[in-house]
Amino acid sequence: MSYFLHGSTSHTGMGWVDSIPRAGNLYIGGLYALYQTDLIKAAGITHVVSVVDYELGLDKPHLSDLKKLHIWAEDDPNADLLQWFERTSAFIREGLEGEGSAVFVHCAMGKSRSAAVVVAYLMARYGVGAEEGMRWVEEGRPVCDPNPGFKEQLKVWEGMLKAGEGGEKRRMYGEWKEGGFKGSAWEWEKRVETEREKARL
Repeated sequence: MSYFLHGSTSHTGMGWVDSIPRAGNLYIGGLYALYQTDLIKAAGITHVVSVVDYELGLDKPHLSDLKKLHIWAEDDPNADLLQWFERTSAFIREGLEGEGSAVFVHCAMGKSRSAAVVVAYLMARYGVGAEEGMRWVEEGRPVCDPNPGFKEQLKVWEGMLKAGEGGEKRRMYGEWKEGGFKGSAWEWEKRVETEREKARL
């Protein structure tokens, strides 16, 4: 289910607050939805995960009772979102366990950072891989598309989840942190295209 502002249209495949069909009362969207009292109430939101690199000013009356988690992260392929996946996944799971509760995960546009965080949760909660988790998210919000760096981090997260708790998990994160690719957005896109070309051969 998607919640829209009056006068908005759904032909773009992007509502203001979109549900993840297979994940209970889990919603994803952009920042603007937070300031729409009717949308937050209609979806029954009780918990909010904000994944943006600036202050939000969430002192509005209709937001005062919400439990909030703010992750400071840019929508940049070099940003380390992986370090937060364990914390965000635990917060989302806790938020969904309460009776009548619902969780809203947002970034600026509800396409990249928030999608990566939701996919990471689905992987941890349901044991799906990164690609399958992305398909689940796209069922509710087709425009979702984490940047190439976040997609790579989701693959690393997949390995970390399989490794379980302890030293191996930390080692995998450390290896990625130390040796992971770094570059401009253009270099990331070029790298992705090169990998696609190799896969076709």
